[in-house]
Amino acid sequence: MTAEQFIIDDRENNLFRVNRESFTSEEVLDRERKEIFGKTWLYVGHESEIPGKNDFQTRDVGGRPVIFNRDRHGDVRVLLNTCLHRGSSVCRHSSGNAKIFTCFYHGWAYRNSGELVNVPGNEDYKTEPATVYKGLQSPAQVDSYRGLYFVNFDADAPDLLTYLGDARYFIDLAADQSPEGIAILEGTHKYSLKANWKLLVENSIDGYHAKSVHHTYFEMMMELGATPPMLGQDTVNGVGPAGMGTEFPNGHATLMYPANGLPLATDGVKQTLADLRSQAEQNFGENYANAAFGLARNSVFFPSMILIDLSFGLTLRTFYPVSPSETLVTGWQIIPKGVDEEFVKYRINNALTFWGPAGLATPDDVEALEQAQKGFGARNEIAWSDVSKGMGKPVPAANDELQMRSWWREWNRRITGEQLPTEGTPFVPFDKQGVDA
Repeated sequence: MTAEQFIIDDRENNLFRVNRESFTSEEVLDRERKEIFGKTWLYVGHESEIPGKNDFQTRDVGGRPVIFNRDRHGDVRVLLNTCLHRGSSVCRHSSGNAKIFTCFYHGWAYRNSGELVNVPGNEDYKTEPATVYKGLQSPAQVDSYRGLYFVNFDADAPDLLTYLGDARYFIDLAADQSPEGIAILEGTHKYSLKANWKLLVENSIDGYHAKSVHHTYFEMMMELGATPPMLGQDTVNGVGPAGMGTEFPNGHATLMYPANGLPLATDGVKQTLADLRSQAEQNFGENYANAAFGLARNSVFFPSMILIDLSFGLTLRTFYPVSPSETLVTGWQIIPKGVDEEFVKYRINNALTFWGPAGLATPDDVEALEQAQKGFGARNEIAWSDVSKGMGKPVPAANDELQMRSWWREWNRRITGEQLPTEGTPFVPFDKQGVDA
């Protein structure tokens, strides 16, 4: 395929289209595995998930099995979860505490810092395996930002901070919601959908679908006297109720809209959030605190880390393609440290009832994406999807599609090598006192 077959980026007519073959082609998926998941920074986990020495979590990251752990010295490591002997996993548990990882197939054993320390029948080898194989391998690059750990399987890729660029501001807005930082709540949402992974990227930063797909949720909130996000009348940097969309280099993007209250929250929960906001004002200034607590934000960090930060919950989601028409999704809930049990319970209830696989929002989204994937069966007759909404506006709203176009241009660059210019929509951050924004 040529670059023109993937993307139409017509600035004169403000038309942006994506070839539907990109959602159905095995060839495209093979390229994605090599050029995107093999060469970009991918989220692994948060430091709060492995608080003590020898704690570990096992994960699939970019199609590779890894162990995310603290070794016996307390250093954070990411190790490829495959025995150097014949390939079996050396750790078969999802989480736990272990100083040694032992392959159950033939018993080769490794320290949690990676070194090969025991081979049954070692005397039968002319050259000791520990001399030949050393130990478990790590990805080419491992780095962290604000407690979030990432890996990159490409040694030549730019470093993490360069890659995140100005978009890391939206990680800061989440991490600064408590003076003590943030933590991942215990428990994970894992589910699959019969749709291409890029459809979930679009959906996660798409404000356009909210009223039509999630109308049941909106109606319920209105009946209970709460104003759902995206239906309020406040403005973001002077933009109306629909908020605003932003674009960044490297395919990162965010949509923002007013966070209208705490649906079904008790007075205690409201007071806790007010206290956190007050502390942020003291530490960073009123404007920054308003951004952290007064804006709802859906951010994508290319290719597939999503941070959705609403007043009633904060979710982090990653996903990976199994095939062109199947995606595995993993989601976690984030909590500001230092809050009381009532606040934690409120966030957990929202995580289950809104974002959970059986909640008010996720099943709607899954149905929409699976229906889209079915529709791509007619790709020979209808070859293009439209992502043009808001193109050409001086300041696109959150229910426009700038953020998807930003992501798609980076996808196109990585798959075809074609560099498409941004739309030039500047993002002006809310200043953080005493710190560069």
